[in-house]
Amino acid sequence: MPKSSWFVVACLLGVAFNCLLLYPALHFVTGGDNDFMNLYAGGVLAGSPDLYNMEAVRRVQSTFWEHPRYLPFTRLPFYAALLSPLRLLKYGNAYRLFQLLSLATVIAIVFIFPARNRWFTAAACCWSLPLLNGFVMGQDVAIVVFVLAIALALLFRGKDFAAGCVLSLCLIKFNLFMALPILILARRMWRLGRGAVAGSAILLAASFVVAGWHWPATYWTVLRFPATTALFAGLPNLRGLFALLPGVNYWQAAATLIAAVLAWIAARRGSLPLALSAVLLCGLLVSHHAFCADAFVVVPAAILLWDGSVHPAHKTLALLLLCPLIYLPLLVMPNPVLHPAIVFLAALAAICVWGKLPSKPVAE
Repeated sequence: MPKSSWFVVACLLGVAFNCLLLYPALHFVTGGDNDFMNLYAGGVLAGSPDLYNMEAVRRVQSTFWEHPRYLPFTRLPFYAALLSPLRLLKYGNAYRLFQLLSLATVIAIVFIFPARNRWFTAAACCWSLPLLNGFVMGQDVAIVVFVLAIALALLFRGKDFAAGCVLSLCLIKFNLFMALPILILARRMWRLGRGAVAGSAILLAASFVVAGWHWPATYWTVLRFPATTALFAGLPNLRGLFALLPGVNYWQAAATLIAAVLAWIAARRGSLPLALSAVLLCGLLVSHHAFCADAFVVVPAAILLWDGSVHPAHKTLALLLLCPLIYLPLLVMPNPVLHPAIVFLAALAAICVWGKLPSKPVAE
């Protein structure tokens, strides 16, 4: 049997296995009773001063279901403008289009991401439980990883400024990428930094055009809602890891500092693929606001770790990061003892310890 055929079998097995794990919730994929409500509401309210107004968002969402609910829009205003064409469609049609676009971005990731083997990337996506959870929850993390894939493809081709400009679009979920400045500073990647700053400035300026001068204050209020970032062990970050401990904020702050130091050492000592893997893992760990679907960013980190190193520990941890079973505790009886953040920290530490070993080049 050709090698590609084995990968096709692996992809199908991964999808089937994840569907089995999430079978009770699969009906949400087609129903639309999920987080897409807040994205659609953001598109409807884009350009108005009510983008972060609780009552306005509730009024929009109350038209979708018999029992009104409220999911706040937690993205920046420029993204609401990008979503605004969805308001031309009825909610159900907009939801189906959004899911199809998300699926198209996953397929595009397989071809765009700078990996040595596209089939391995495809299998990694198919075995990603967070990715399937993203479809179940109507989340947009696949779109963000698609943007990341384009940026990394440009970066590995030496187009640092363009890569930075594209990378600025990750402001869509900026909470997952707060460790990227560590990469720029530790490796002195100033062209990448200039591109990221230029792109971010344009997007923030667009946000003021879309939502007016006062949106930062109302947006900060939304971020502080207790429901925006719940405190429980089902978060795939340090906040989730320490959620059940007294003094969770102190534990989280101390571990955040440790993760940042590890990412800095990895960025200084390791090859570029290993450095990127480290800052992506660190970004998820320190994200504060993240849910299971957001752990899809671990897939590019794992592929970079697999491609960028010859060390058995790195290979083993890369495969473990792709194993759907380590994410299952986030969804079923969250337990800090089996928390995936422990694996993320182990991978981060392994990159620091063995980051100077010979590495393989990542494909362009």
